Order: sequence, then structure tokens, then C-alpha cells
Amino acid sequence: MGFAVAVVARGGEIVVSGLMGGNFSLPMVQWVYKRMTIEGFMVGTLTEAKELMALARAGKIKPTPMKEEPMADVQKWIDELRAGKIVGRIVLKN
Repeated sequence: MGFAVAVVARGGEIVVSGLMGGNFSLPMVQWVYKRMTIEGFMVGTLTEAKELMALARAGKIKPTPMKEEPMADVQKWIDELRAGKIVGRIVLKN
């Protein structure tokens, strides 16, 4: 959580999915200065999470499609993203 707080952009949002346990502290000044939002949610049960992890260990879950594209094509990929044509992730590289 400390890493997320350190790298979130001003006005950005940190989303915590599931239960990670433990605690974290955040100086109020940093929170207000960065104008960040911290949101948490939990979907499913512990049993479902265990079933999902068993499927992943068994290799029955396909990885997220990823491909690298040149940074020069950034506008093309933003347009594709806005049009809902991207499945997975596009990594832009210099």
C-alpha cells in the first residue's frame, strides 16, 4: 500500500480488491495534497477465492493478453481503447 500511495498521481485513485490484511498509515497532509481517493471492495467468498487459485495453479486460466507497441502509436491505442476494441493490455515502449 505504501508503494501505491507513493506513485499515485495527484488526483489519482488507489483501488484495493479483496482482503489483504494488515494495516497502513497515511499522513493526512499527503492524502490532502495528492487529492487521492482510496477505494476498497470485495467480490466473492473465501471459498470462491480458493477455487480460483486452484484453477490458476492448474493452468486452467488463460493469462491476460499483452502486447508491446511503440510509444509513437499512443494516439492509435487511446482511440482503440475508447472504442472498446482492446482486449487485455497494450504496453507502450519508447
